[in-house]
Amino acid sequence: MPKTPAPAGFDEIQSEELSRLFGRVIHLRLAVVPVMIGLLVWLAVHPMASWRRNLLGAIAILAIALFVHEVVRHRRHGLGKRAFAVNFAAAALGQAVAALATGGLGSPLFIIMYPIAMVGAVVVEPLVFLLVAAVQLAAIWGMAWLHTSGSLPHFDPAAFGGDAAAGWNHAHVFWFALVASMGIGVARFFGRGMRRAFDHMLRRGLEAREEALRTHTERARELAALSAEIAHELKNPLASIKGLAALLAQDAGPGKPAERMEVLRREVVRMQAILDEFLNFSRPLVPLAVESVDLPTLVFGVADMHEGMAHERGVRLVVRTDAATLRCDPRKIEQALINIVQNAIDASPADATVEIESEDGAQLQVRVLDRGPGVDGALGDKVFEPGVTTKAHGSGLGLTIARALVRQHGGELTLTPRQGGGSVAALCLPREARA
Repeated sequence: MPKTPAPAGFDEIQSEELSRLFGRVIHLRLAVVPVMIGLLVWLAVHPMASWRRNLLGAIAILAIALFVHEVVRHRRHGLGKRAFAVNFAAAALGQAVAALATGGLGSPLFIIMYPIAMVGAVVVEPLVFLLVAAVQLAAIWGMAWLHTSGSLPHFDPAAFGGDAAAGWNHAHVFWFALVASMGIGVARFFGRGMRRAFDHMLRRGLEAREEALRTHTERARELAALSAEIAHELKNPLASIKGLAALLAQDAGPGKPAERMEVLRREVVRMQAILDEFLNFSRPLVPLAVESVDLPTLVFGVADMHEGMAHERGVRLVVRTDAATLRCDPRKIEQALINIVQNAIDASPADATVEIESEDGAQLQVRVLDRGPGVDGALGDKVFEPGVTTKAHGSGLGLTIARALVRQHGGELTLTPRQGGGSVAALCLPREARA
């Protein structure tokens, strides 16, 4: 049967968690170091063959060097699959040599072979483990041969009570080596079982997450479609209310009736604007219609559109722009600028100035600067999320739509505090938009 593809993020999470596990193993070695030092001291006070002294010294130096290297590497870069394999192979080989130097099958270090085998079965690939397991089995039977053949003088340290097999007969050595070999297999069996259980849990968790996200996305899409349909249907009755309000305003006498009809008309206009923004946000972004655009013409056009609104609020508009040409969808960039300029005018107090400036460079920048209350530091980048607004009657969609339109061009929209008070909305646009 074909192997089921792993869910998105499986390899990254697996590597991260195995790296964390291996890091704990490295820290666990700190608890073993005092025991190892004590063992070496114990052996040092007893007579020993020169080959054993040299081998133990080399093991101690290499163990310290490898331990420091592993800790530094793990803290700086983490551990990947290749590092797992190298560390496991080094640990298995080092343990076998250490056991050889301290008495072979009778060494107190021999039993460490089993946890090394189990951890290796968890963290490394099966092929690497099988190769190292073969080395471990060869070490077991090689030490069994040394125990029974007498080829290596003083193989069993006097510190551990003997020499020349230390009372072990050939049958005892054979059965010990056989059971030890079976122990390597059992350790591998449990280690691979733990790895499979971990991978299975991780896979099921990621699949459940993907299913939940898929269900949420479908539900959100259905709600967005339904909301857009409701918003669209509300536009027609609002248009009728607006028309009737205009007719009634003509017949209303001066005083309160006229004022009330004007309030009604303004609220209907505001509701229509909110519905338009919502529809722009809910519908997918249509592909760009890219063409060459003169940037100053576009910027001055947006400023001219808002001259009446600025005059009504007592705000001055100042435009400074460099001559530049870019390829973009002019309708969408214009819509993004309209949303930003309207926000700036709304936020500005009377007699303030809203500045619109563009700058030619590696990328084109258009900045809108105001002297309003500025960006709330607690909001941060959340001001671009749908529904987030500081206006009493805002919809919280203007900046969301503007950023989406700019990003569709491959650019970015940012909103930062202005020195001296106010905000700076900056559009950074590439010269050539992605069509």
